[in-house]
Amino acid sequence: MFNKLRSTDTVLVLSAVLIAYFIWLIAKTGNVEEQIVDDVAVAVDLPPNIEAEPSRKTVSIEVQYPKSLRREIHSGAFRVVIRDPNLFSQAGIREAQSATVPLLPMDVQSPSLPQTVRIQKVEPGRITVMVKFRTAPVRIVPSLVGQPASGYRLEKTIVNLTAPLLIGPQDRLDDLPRNSFSVVELQTSPIFLTDQRDSFSTSALILVPEQLKLVDENERQRPPRDISFTLVQVIIKEEDTSRTIEGIPIQIATVTRNLVARTEPTSATVTIYGPRSRVESLDPRVILLRPKNPPEEKSGFVGKIAIEPRLDDTAPPNVSVVSVRPNTILLRYETLPSDTTTSPIAVPKD
Repeated sequence: MFNKLRSTDTVLVLSAVLIAYFIWLIAKTGNVEEQIVDDVAVAVDLPPNIEAEPSRKTVSIEVQYPKSLRREIHSGAFRVVIRDPNLFSQAGIREAQSATVPLLPMDVQSPSLPQTVRIQKVEPGRITVMVKFRTAPVRIVPSLVGQPASGYRLEKTIVNLTAPLLIGPQDRLDDLPRNSFSVVELQTSPIFLTDQRDSFSTSALILVPEQLKLVDENERQRPPRDISFTLVQVIIKEEDTSRTIEGIPIQIATVTRNLVARTEPTSATVTIYGPRSRVESLDPRVILLRPKNPPEEKSGFVGKIAIEPRLDDTAPPNVSVVSVRPNTILLRYETLPSDTTTSPIAVPKD
């Protein structure tokens, strides 16, 4: 009997609770409204080194709120803020890249309204955003210290880093000094040249200003790669000099038997140019003076011909002949008996 009464009481209690809930729900439903709010502004919240442009400036939202807040519900009370972390990895380097972003109720901000205001839906549910890093073009300038050894010179430096860019907040990029081509120049850590005689390569630290990051332009569609060092090739060459050598014999060979060539003068002065050590050690015997356009071998021929200098195959590299004086000579062919000695050439009068 007691258990039966206890079971009946439980049913009555549950029934009372259920009735109370429905009464509260009806009262609550009667106190709540829903509304579509148009022209809600869209903003993109990204780090300052990224710029973004959404395809739409405004969207519509579906809002549920207590009737007492009806006057507070308007487009100016809401803002849709995009904070998609995927935008960072999709940002372009030089050109903006498009990215599709979902718009969810949690993206809607309404700081002036209580939590009883609920966002049911955002329309459209997706939006396209054009994103790119804020960049500035960069030229890496090696910081050279000292001078090469005496007799040597720095010819050039080669930085093994193509098309680098600086990424950072626009105000920091705008504050950087630039050259006449509107390119930011960044120095490296010191590279010492003192007493160097040979070319060499070295890894140098790039001095990047605070809040900025150096990246490779080719790192597109991915988070850019941070670059803090670069390979610098330093090209050192021996200083060039010239040397004038007198008495280089003029050589004209003949193939006709007993035919000899007489020249006036018999030698010339040659000037060579190249690396100092090679020029100064060059053996004059490697310099050859020959007719530029050999005339027909004919006994009794007398006339002026041009000569040209060249170096034989044993000459050191990077040495060249820059001039010969005179560059024209008098040539005479004559036939000699086999027992006749040669005699000096007679120069005809003009």
